[in-house]
Amino acid sequence: MKNVTKVTATFFSLSLLSGCLVLPLKQEDQDRSLYWCAPLLNCASTEAATFVHKIDSFKLSMDYDQAWPIIKDSVSSLDRTNIEVEYDGYLYAKSHSPTMKFVDYFEVLYVAKTNSLNVRSSSLLGIWDMGVNRSRTEALRAMLVNGVVIDN
Repeated sequence: MKNVTKVTATFFSLSLLSGCLVLPLKQEDQDRSLYWCAPLLNCASTEAATFVHKIDSFKLSMDYDQAWPIIKDSVSSLDRTNIEVEYDGYLYAKSHSPTMKFVDYFEVLYVAKTNSLNVRSSSLLGIWDMGVNRSRTEALRAMLVNGVVIDN
């Protein structure tokens, strides 16, 4: 009985710490979506269906060819963020928290049909990120608005 309690407590603890592992989209993927946010308070996305996770869209105010280099530079300039995968119309980056070095995933996907960007930032660990992922997406928004890349 003691072992069952220990295993249950360990499983419960790990489930509280678990977030969502986000793997980069493959270039050949037909489904060009950043999907959804897990039902935890550690994600922000333009594609989210719930108000807790939803952020406003990023509508481009210039042609993609002009905008993409600025978008890439802007993501690179986010604090403690490194782009790990990049191909035409898609960025996958990892951000690290300053103290504990927790990993957050940051993705940007260009949607040609609407001339817009889908953006998602989510934590690997934890059930609540204290608004860090939403702040990261809004920091990108501010940079792109200031650079006249997206509409305000």
